[in-house]
Amino acid sequence: MNTSEFAGDLRRRVREAKQALTEARSEGDLYAVDVRIGELDSLLRLAMENGVDVGEEITDRAGDR
Repeated sequence: MNTSEFAGDLRRRVREAKQALTEARSEGDLYAVDVRIGELDSLLRLAMENGVDVGEEITDRAGDR
């Protein structure tokens, strides 16, 4: 996987995790909310460590459980 492919995949995974977090919140599933927040934190750490700008994908992230 080349760098741009890695970055694109990482951005997609962040978007999907955010969508899953939104769904978990709307369903009131607190366990799933915690899981998705952990997933997002891991993905964002991975992005930071690899210099991948996830831009708008990080807005409205983990802080609002």
